[in-house]
Amino acid sequence: MSQPASAPVPRVPIYRGVQALRLVSALTVVALHACYWLNRDASSTGRAPSSETLGTLCVAVFFLISGFIVVRVVDSGQEPDWRTFALGRAIRILPLAWAMTTIKIVAAITVPSALFDGGLAPARILSSYLFLPSRDPDGTIRMLWGVEWTLVFEIAFYVLVCVAIACRIDPLLIATPVLILTAVLSVWQSATGSVLWFYADPIVLFLLVGMAIGRAASARRPLEAVIIPSAAAAVFAFVTAARGEMSLTIAALVFVTLTAAFALLVTAEGRLGRMVPNWVVHGGDAAFALYLTHPLIAQALPRLLGTTRWLVIPWWLVVLVSVIASFGLSIVVHRWLDAPVGRALRRVLLPHRGSGSVLQTRRTRPRVIRKPDEPAPRDASRDR
Repeated sequence: MSQPASAPVPRVPIYRGVQALRLVSALTVVALHACYWLNRDASSTGRAPSSETLGTLCVAVFFLISGFIVVRVVDSGQEPDWRTFALGRAIRILPLAWAMTTIKIVAAITVPSALFDGGLAPARILSSYLFLPSRDPDGTIRMLWGVEWTLVFEIAFYVLVCVAIACRIDPLLIATPVLILTAVLSVWQSATGSVLWFYADPIVLFLLVGMAIGRAASARRPLEAVIIPSAAAAVFAFVTAARGEMSLTIAALVFVTLTAAFALLVTAEGRLGRMVPNWVVHGGDAAFALYLTHPLIAQALPRLLGTTRWLVIPWWLVVLVSVIASFGLSIVVHRWLDAPVGRALRRVLLPHRGSGSVLQTRRTRPRVIRKPDEPAPRDASRDR
């Protein structure tokens, strides 16, 4: 799995199209949550549309991207051992996620009615910081910072990859049976049983397909990008139908369409990537911050309207303002908090590893020292 110390570490190419998809998915989640909070807290503004299915598809996109990124990182050799991989993932996720959990705890203590739903039992606080499923006083499995429920799956997935790297086994070989078995077990999922049943969800199959697509892109193994997604589609269709959530045909169609579209996006990066504006790429970098911080903004205006009840604003305007404000906050948080903290931690904990994003690696050229009378080399990039 690891490379000799003298071997150059290959760069991971920029996937601008994936960055754009990440941003669009995050913005969609913000809009859906704004609609939910609007309907809950400010019914006087009119009923906003809602779609739980669309929200689930956005999470599926996040998982596709996560699986894709993990394989690209492992195959590139940028994080060659399990400790480096674990530190890299922890640096990316934990600082901001822990900050949001802490904000929720402080809000629960100071203004219980403003931002809090659920109990503050010590065991639940610890579970939220460790990203382990736990139940609130009503018996519902819920994180203290609600949107972090997806990170419960992400962290477990990273642990699985760490085990594979430590055992010097291809992560795809371990993830394939484990994630398929986890999806199948969801047929017998119990709402009142152990909290470990929370992991049994067919959505984990999107992590697996993202890995297969990432392997096909990095190692040029198109067969894996066909066989594994096909098997995952079959399992997803049968499991979803058995759970009564969709018909067999619809479930298969949704899974195949979403995963095939993602594979085409990756394949067409050479043509479509150059069409993606830089601000969208940077917005994709801030998508994680957008996902975690948007509840601070996206529910503020609906709650305000629900409290005052004297100002009537169309629902679409409330949602639009919430999305724009949330996006603006995420840019600030990413630029002045998330990214600087990540860079500082990487310098301390991973001094010999790159600190750039996997999806947006800065293009650098080696410094060339030439004689004073030697002409400067021609910049070939100007000819492209």
